[in-house]
Amino acid sequence: MKILSLLILLLLALCSCSSVGSSSGGGGSSSTDYRFLYDHNANVHGGYTVRWGSNTIKVYTAGIPGAEEAVNRWVGPVNFSFVSSPPSDGISFSWTSSGNFCGIATTFYLESGQISQSQVQIHTNQNSCRGGLDNTLSHETAHALGFFGHTADGGLMDPDGGNSNITTPVRNFMTLLYSRPYGWNINPFLSLKTNLTASPYKANGTRTLVRVDY
Repeated sequence: MKILSLLILLLLALCSCSSVGSSSGGGGSSSTDYRFLYDHNANVHGGYTVRWGSNTIKVYTAGIPGAEEAVNRWVGPVNFSFVSSPPSDGISFSWTSSGNFCGIATTFYLESGQISQSQVQIHTNQNSCRGGLDNTLSHETAHALGFFGHTADGGLMDPDGGNSNITTPVRNFMTLLYSRPYGWNINPFLSLKTNLTASPYKANGTRTLVRVDY
């Protein structure tokens, strides 16, 4: 009986350790989700997240056809308020006929991690852009929301817009990013520490940093 009791206690201890070890620290997100969030956002800020201060973001579409529908593909973790003029604290779209790109998003954010403004330029000639105008609009909106860099999984956030699908890792990224305030330190959730440079993060910092994504 004593041996049986000891075996039961040992089994319970192992189950407890397994449960603790599988937890990633918040909302059921996996270590892979945190790694993806780091690689496509927090890595530029020393492991602290960069996002808008509100989950409802002002957007000026400049009357670009299909822009509202393309932007609204990201509704869920965030919502949008469409306005009639470029906001000083929101996303502004505009046409451009210069440059060799389909679209470009210039995002301004503070040292605290709060995005203050994003300016998105859409090229007037979308003939050589995979998926056309709708794809470009949705792709650049993701950059304006804080998705930095690109994927290589065949989806919307590939450099060329891929097959236009918003993949599960990207969806999980947006949900995780907007589940906590800007400037959230995700370093404790990373199994592999990669931040070897000084972080530009300052909790009350007001200096503006700039990020450009195509």
